[in-house]
Amino acid sequence: MRLSRWFLTGLILGVSLLASLSPIAKAQSGSNFWPMPSQISADSWLLIDLSTGQTLASLNENQAMHPGGLTALMTSYLTFSALRDRVIRLEQVIPSPPENEIPPGPRIFLGAQGANVRELLEGVLVLGAHDAGLALARAISGSEAGFVNLMNQTAQKLGMRQTVFVNASGAFHIDTQSSARDLAILASTLYQDFPDALNYSSRREISFNGIRQTNPNRLLWLDRSVDGLMATDLPGRSSALVTAKRPQPLGPQEQVQRRMMVVISQAETPEKRVQDAQRLLNFGYQQFDLIRLYRQNEVSATIRVYKGATDALDTEFRQDVLVAIPRNQQGGIRSELQHPQGVVAPVVANQPVGELRVWFGSRQIHSVSLVAADSVRPAGLLGRAIDSLVLWWKSLGFPHSLKQQGPPNERKLSSSCF
Repeated sequence: MRLSRWFLTGLILGVSLLASLSPIAKAQSGSNFWPMPSQISADSWLLIDLSTGQTLASLNENQAMHPGGLTALMTSYLTFSALRDRVIRLEQVIPSPPENEIPPGPRIFLGAQGANVRELLEGVLVLGAHDAGLALARAISGSEAGFVNLMNQTAQKLGMRQTVFVNASGAFHIDTQSSARDLAILASTLYQDFPDALNYSSRREISFNGIRQTNPNRLLWLDRSVDGLMATDLPGRSSALVTAKRPQPLGPQEQVQRRMMVVISQAETPEKRVQDAQRLLNFGYQQFDLIRLYRQNEVSATIRVYKGATDALDTEFRQDVLVAIPRNQQGGIRSELQHPQGVVAPVVANQPVGELRVWFGSRQIHSVSLVAADSVRPAGLLGRAIDSLVLWWKSLGFPHSLKQQGPPNERKLSSSCF
């Protein structure tokens, strides 16, 4: 009887102790939890927070796929580049390509009079029009073959390692290939370098030669925050690259326009592609907070300068350092500022001199370049000679002090030098 009483008492105490500890255990197990979306049917996809550059979620992002009409993103990027470099002009009239060279598919139905560059860009970014893409390619490079060569050179320069373009129109070709990750790189670069592209891709319809056609990106009707970029359909495969901009809180009293981008590859139907894109956008906005770690002009560290007119270099970031983290999990982040113990003049303003790395638990979620706040010109002959002696002395293993200004402690940021 006594043993049973002790057993019962111990059992009650044990259950009480577990009950008191269970909320802590749950909190600890969830403190480094990174959410993932559900019910996404596409074979591969990406969700990127363009406000920070972070990939928030993905599946099979490097899986090979046919870009289809999304090829028009590269055609558009090179067209905007040609406009910037004054190779062509926005109101310049471009002749229509020969009819027998235009592959089957979407068109704006160019007549014998052709169209100006602005109208052709509308056709490419809204419809993925084959005739408009081919006309632009011939105007910029003289021939489609020359333009395709430029497309592939640019893809390699941007780091699109899995992409091969065969034509400028986006017409199906068995040798054309890309991936969701590569298309995200291209779209991000297009948005950063030429944000005016969204003024074209956000149009629900265009009219040319009396023919009105609607944008296949149906989210433009379903979600008012969506403003681009493209949707394309092949038999049994529907893909899209969608951007949206919604107001989001940044701290207790500030609000910013936060931009997300979704890449959907190989959805079974256009309807499922639309559903997947909408779910991913909502997931990104609802499950992740946006926080600011640094302001752009905030001095992050001071680095020793050798052989320079000044002996110290202030550093900063090119823009405010924003980080996306799981909702209500700000305490789970830590960051580290890495920079050399010293740099040798000359130094040019905005030159990268280090890196800020941000972790959420054991997962690195972001990295941002640390840059020189100002330029430093070389010192005179005597100054360079003295610092050469100092550097020689350091190379022998003797210590040398480093002036350094660290960030506030609440950022949980450590600093390392190399």
